Amino acid sequence: MLSFRLFGFPVRIEWMFWLLCVLLGMPFLQQDGPEGLGRFVLMTAVVLGSILWHELGHAWARKRFRAPWSEIMLYGFGGVCSGPGRFTRWESVMIAAAGPAASLLLGGVTWLIVFTPGIQDPWVRFFVEQMLWVNIGWAIFNLLPILPLDGGHIFDGLVPDRHRAIVPKVGFGLALVMAVLGLLGGSFFTAAMFGLLAHGNWQRMKGLGTGHF
Repeated sequence: MLSFRLFGFPVRIEWMFWLLCVLLGMPFLQQDGPEGLGRFVLMTAVVLGSILWHELGHAWARKRFRAPWSEIMLYGFGGVCSGPGRFTRWESVMIAAAGPAASLLLGGVTWLIVFTPGIQDPWVRFFVEQMLWVNIGWAIFNLLPILPLDGGHIFDGLVPDRHRAIVPKVGFGLALVMAVLGLLGGSFFTAAMFGLLAHGNWQRMKGLGTGHF
């Protein structure tokens, strides 16, 4: 496990995170020659930097709302920012939204590169494509109302207490649909990820656990 501090926040990177990068970059590793390896390294750097930036968004929001401390962990399904703290419902929504907001901001800044000279360079174009996919594409998926995604926490914070039982039901149904679409689209990773999310929300529905994975 790799540990360090970033902007004052402790960061831990588990070995499963690197396995995630290998799975995502397998198409590049299967290419012949150094170009495939170079694309894999660049993609890994984009994923690492983008997820750290996303989790820093959560950490800075938690600090803004008086959390004693926060830590960031990168693992097999992305990242998580955790730590103690007592927040109002609105503050919890803002903390959950801060990560996707940071990602979309970074994606928007990257999009401006499209209008700069040199974008025709294949490596610059590849970098921009990966940055847009990770920071905008993944952020959109992350905003789906499925616990424990950020969108699920936002949805949970906005639903009145008397109707909160609907949150895991919506998460289960939507995750199941996404898992089926992943299978039909030939994406085993997408199917497996949303299958685990569906299972976690099913457990929440039945009161068997928190559904974290």
